[in-house]
Amino acid sequence: MAKFNFIQIADPQVGMFARASGMEGVDQERKNLETALRQFQKIDPAFVVVCGDMVDTAGDDDQITLIRETLGEYGAKVPVHWVAGNHDIGVNNLIPDRESVDMYRSEFGDDYYAFDHAGSTFIVLNSVLLDQPQNLLDEHKTQMDFLGDTLLSRDTSESEHVVVFMHHPLFLNNAQEPDVDFDWAPSPSNQRSGYWTVPIERRLPVVNLLREANVKTVFAGHWHRNHQASDNGLDVVVTSALGLPLGDDPSGYRVVNVSEQLLSHRFQAL
Repeated sequence: MAKFNFIQIADPQVGMFARASGMEGVDQERKNLETALRQFQKIDPAFVVVCGDMVDTAGDDDQITLIRETLGEYGAKVPVHWVAGNHDIGVNNLIPDRESVDMYRSEFGDDYYAFDHAGSTFIVLNSVLLDQPQNLLDEHKTQMDFLGDTLLSRDTSESEHVVVFMHHPLFLNNAQEPDVDFDWAPSPSNQRSGYWTVPIERRLPVVNLLREANVKTVFAGHWHRNHQASDNGLDVVVTSALGLPLGDDPSGYRVVNVSEQLLSHRFQAL
């Protein structure tokens, strides 16, 4: 297989800087996005994956316009693959319903899908459906069927790598962790315990499918920090926000290098 690299972005979340500061505008996100795109020209990635929360408020015209003018225009030269985040597809930034999913699909395309590149398979999941499926149980089932069918029908056993992208991390410590907060990862005060990860009830069926297909790596965002957790050969890699970070890590993105039998990655601060 040919060696290549790709870039993973998480949480550009246009509008969050203004919300956090009480000011208006998207100037800081514009600066971050434009800086990143200049750096991408030197890296020359095969593609870019944006792991959710492209905007802070779903349907906000100014926020979506900035995404179109930056990553959208870059996508005319280099493929950009979108991943649904809770701020993109959830009502009140949390729970998806039919209208919010339809709006997302009209703007960004499918919310779960797969693509191939240079002998490897890449799978995009809508983790917001895994997190809060109650209004769309049919869609949750369809996505799980899609994941199982994709891991089988695309003959991923012949893929050099099978990589999964989602917004929410599957776990922050191990696959069996309960839906409680760690001292080092408290949920926002107005959210359920374990807010940062997929609930165990819907996490374990996904983990089992990935293990059966020998998937080694899941890339995610949502936590606005860098973090990596490994459980029996399954790595969950969380990347800090391209937008507003919430921890000690700066704004940035991840560069992933792919070669035969090896996938390595590093975080690049802006």
